[in-house]
Amino acid sequence: MGALPVFVSGLCLLMVAAWTVERRRAADSARALTAARAAHQDAVRLLRLTAGDLRAPALALKSHAEQGDAALLALSRRLLDLAEWLLDQTEQPDAPRQLTDETLQVAPLLDFVVAQVSGQLGPGQRAWHIAGDLAGVVLRADRRAVHQVLLRVVSAAALATRDKDWIDIHAGTRDQGWALVVEDEGTGLPVEQFSIKGTESRGLGVGLALARSLMLAHGGSLTIESAPQVGTRAVIQFPRERLVAV
Repeated sequence: MGALPVFVSGLCLLMVAAWTVERRRAADSARALTAARAAHQDAVRLLRLTAGDLRAPALALKSHAEQGDAALLALSRRLLDLAEWLLDQTEQPDAPRQLTDETLQVAPLLDFVVAQVSGQLGPGQRAWHIAGDLAGVVLRADRRAVHQVLLRVVSAAALATRDKDWIDIHAGTRDQGWALVVEDEGTGLPVEQFSIKGTESRGLGVGLALARSLMLAHGGSLTIESAPQVGTRAVIQFPRERLVAV
């Protein structure tokens, strides 16, 4: 065998060896990346569970604080801010949403959400005014997404009000479709506190930002109107084609 064939053969062996090493490195990197992603997902899941665990007792503390304990009220707000901050760090409100449409009766889901929020409030309760004509409303929407929207909007109303304040929930038609309106006689927090673009939640903004993104995924919208010492109105609007029955 001449020198050239030997050289070519050796070069081929070196190339194969180098390719094998690179392939192993790529496989190791892929496994490391997969493990890192799994660890990240586990951490995010744990943080979100922690935020949920913080939110319920914070609402209960707020209800107790409404009896006149200013220090306890401040503590409850700090806990709620922390819970929403954790949600802010683990959620991307502007991320694309995938929906699973189904026939959805609004009234039972709304009753469940009100009961859920009322249970978290503890001794402090609200005067809920829920329109009777909601019983016949049927939408084509993603049940889990609508539940999250209602939970965040109704929770925001509960947080902005005090014991015995009223919260009115009714429906109405709009030019673009059908809307569920949640109004309260609460503190009327500045509308910037309900920011849908800022990175600072200030307690309520992040949850409503997520709710807004879910409504946008439905082709609808979530708008907030608020006036100090007057109250807040949230309008959850669905496009007309999603309204099955009234």
